[in-house]
Amino acid sequence: MFGRIIVIVFALIVSMLVAGIVLAIGVLGPELDSDPVERMMFFAVSFFATSYIGATAFVPALLLIVVAEIMRLRSLLYDAAAGAVVGLASYFGSNVEMRLENTTDVSPAFHPLQLAAAAGIVGGLAFWLLAGRNAGRWREPAQPPV
Repeated sequence: MFGRIIVIVFALIVSMLVAGIVLAIGVLGPELDSDPVERMMFFAVSFFATSYIGATAFVPALLLIVVAEIMRLRSLLYDAAAGAVVGLASYFGSNVEMRLENTTDVSPAFHPLQLAAAAGIVGGLAFWLLAGRNAGRWREPAQPPV
């Protein structure tokens, strides 16, 4: 059980990193040229987006992970849909677009809802690859050797 919790926490952290990178690509992708300053800005936005995702998505993601573990949901579609729900809940739960509107010269994202859902879906897929495939297996009885 303890090992499973470690795997889940690690997978959650990696999935939030992946979702942050997807957000950074979505926000800065159209403006990203070969300029080294812009590339550094890309990585700065990636880390900001990751910390933002971690702060706003941790509780909803943890609730959906607990549901998956209890109900033994190992479906790729469940984790992708759960990621989309977490991404949209994070978007609606904190209005970061309004806070950043006048503080940066980066143009606002054109499709913020689609971007939040896409980041959530990709993060959910990353979580499924690392931990979601084995949801609830810790509850199954051990098979005797043949």
